[in-house]
Amino acid sequence: MKHKVFLILTFALSLTSCSEKRNKKEVKQVQNEIREIKKDFWDNGKLASEGIYINNIANGNMKWYHENGYLAGEGEMVNDKRNGLWKVYNKENGKLSAKGNFTDDNKNGDWKLYNDKGTLCKIQFWKNNKLIKEEEIFKNIKLDQNH
Repeated sequence: MKHKVFLILTFALSLTSCSEKRNKKEVKQVQNEIREIKKDFWDNGKLASEGIYINNIANGNMKWYHENGYLAGEGEMVNDKRNGLWKVYNKENGKLSAKGNFTDDNKNGDWKLYNDKGTLCKIQFWKNNKLIKEEEIFKNIKLDQNH
C-alpha cells in the first residue's frame, strides 16, 4: 500500500514539475519578446510617428506624419529596415506623392511619382537603390499656341 501511494505521489509530482517547466518556458519566451506600439509627437502635440516595435526594433506597419498632421509616409519595417510597399504623401495637401517598393532599405522596382494634384507624372525603375530608368508621363497637355 505504501509503495502504491509513493508511486502515485511520485507520478503526480513529476506531472506538476513538467507542467511548471513548460509554463516557465512559455513565460520566459514572452518575457524575452517585448512587443509595443510606439508613438512620438511633435512639439505642437500632433502625432509624428507610430509603429510596432519588437524588442526596440521596428517590425511591422509604420507611419510618419508631417508637423501639420498630414500623413508623411507609411510602410512595412522588418528588423529596422523598410521592406515592401511604401507610400509617401505631400506635406501641403496630404495627397499621395510617391509609392514603390523597398528591399532591406533599398529602393527596388517601379516607383510612381505624383504631382501636387495627385496625378501620375513619373515612373522610375530602381535596382538596389540605384536609379536605372526614369520616364515622364504626359497626359492631356494643352500647348499654348501663342508661345
